This record gives sequence, C-alpha cells and structure tokens, in this order.
Amino acid sequence: MKKDLIVAIQGELGSNSELAAREYFDGEAIEILPCYTFDDLFTAVAEHRAGAAMAPVENSLAGSIHDVWDLFIKHPCVPVIGEIRLRVVHCLIGLPGAALGDIQRVRSHPQALAQCGDYLAALPDVQVEAVYDTAGAVQIIKSEARPAEAAIASAQAATDHGMQILAQDLSKDDNFTRFVVLGSDPSKRAPRANLKTTLILEMEHTAAALPAALGVLAARGIEVLKVETRKRIGRSWAYGVYLEVAGDATGDLGKVLAEIGDLATGLHVVGTYPTGIAAEPRLHRR
Repeated sequence: MKKDLIVAIQGELGSNSELAAREYFDGEAIEILPCYTFDDLFTAVAEHRAGAAMAPVENSLAGSIHDVWDLFIKHPCVPVIGEIRLRVVHCLIGLPGAALGDIQRVRSHPQALAQCGDYLAALPDVQVEAVYDTAGAVQIIKSEARPAEAAIASAQAATDHGMQILAQDLSKDDNFTRFVVLGSDPSKRAPRANLKTTLILEMEHTAAALPAALGVLAARGIEVLKVETRKRIGRSWAYGVYLEVAGDATGDLGKVLAEIGDLATGLHVVGTYPTGIAAEPRLHRR
C-alpha cells in the first residue's frame, strides 16, 4: 500500500502554507508535518522525515522572505522542484461572540501583520503582537479565551478551531504568496515545461559586478524573471542577489551561469523547476 506523501510546512494546520500544499498536491494523499521554524522545515526534508516541503519565498505586498532565501544557502542539498502562487485571504478571527469594536490586541505572523498594515492602522487603539504562525495565533487566542484579543489567519484556521470571523480580506490589494516546493523527486506530477532557474549570487563591493552579470544574460538572450539585491548584515559592502531566469540550469543555461559565477564571489543554484500556477485557497474538511 502506497504511503501518504509527508509534506513539511512552517506553522500549524490551517496556515496558508498548508493551504498551498493542498492546492499544489491536489488529488494526492498527503500528510502535513507542522514545523516551528523554517530551519526545521528544511531539516525535515534533508533528514528524509518529509518527502517534500512548502516554503514561502515572496509576497506580492510585503516582498521577499529573506529567512527562507538564507536557508537555500545553508541547506544546498534540499533543491526546489516546483512552485505555486496562492491568493492569501487574511481574516480577523476572534472568540465566538466577540465584537470587532472590542478588540484591543491582534496577534499573527510578522508577514501577515505587514500585509495587513493599512487595515490594522485604521483600528483605534489596537496593539499588534508577532507570533510564530497565523494558525498558531488562532490557537493562542482560543486557549487564552480573552474576548478583546484576535488573530489574523485564514478562514480555514477559524473553521478548524470553531472561532468567529470578525472581518475578512484585510489586504488592501491583491495578495499572493509564492511558495516553492522542496524535495528530492524532480519528477513531480507536472511536465518539465516552462522551466525557470533560481539562484543566489554573492557579491562584494556594493554589487558592482551585477550590471555585468545581467549583461551576460541579455547578450545570450536569456529572460530575467527576478532580480533583487539584499545587504548582507555584518559584512562590509557585501550583497546577496536573488536571481531567477527562464531555462534549465542542467542544459545550455548552465554554461552561461558558470560565466556569471566568475563575476561573483559565490553562486548558489537553488533549483530548476516548472513555473507554477496561481491558485485560490479552499476550505478543507478534517
């Protein structure tokens, strides 16, 4: 009998990471392995306690999730094999019978708080507190049973814990989070078409070599899908460059990347994988 695929996520059941996993592996039998930190998530795959993992790398409103990008370098043996863009619908969730006007403190993951910043700023005299997970925040609110406190999480988390949705769709604009799938089986269920490659360049001297690297890609006719520089904290004038390009690093693109690598102090190929689709979250029965 075939065993369910174990998929690691950061956070609890009902988090957007779980919803992304359900959409990506739609139609397959999976078991979710909650992890407290992103590092735990990568380690679960590296130690074969999970066959795959779902890691958020970028949000359309709040930007890149740098902790995850750093872990691509720390765990080079855990490749990316796929991606999905999930629409995130944040809800303000309170105890049954709670009233929106009585809420004095809101808890959630830092990314969710950032994505709902405009909404929270419009609430009078409401404090915010960052916790490790959106669905975990709902668990905390339920266990402490204080009517003046609420959490920001998914409708799934509210349903799972029998809580009340006080407001929903809190983001001002379309809110999508791009998740990548970590794993050791690149044969994943989707055809190897529309491939993209994600890599990280390490550069010194204020990333002065970046224009030259982009020039190499342009000269070879390679489409650049993402480029972002990030200061390396604690290292003088050192930068990391998140770079995504169209193509397969195991083919002709690999030769071009080697040429770019000569312009940097380090080059880390995160993975080559099919471009993912956009998906809407659904409520799932437990």
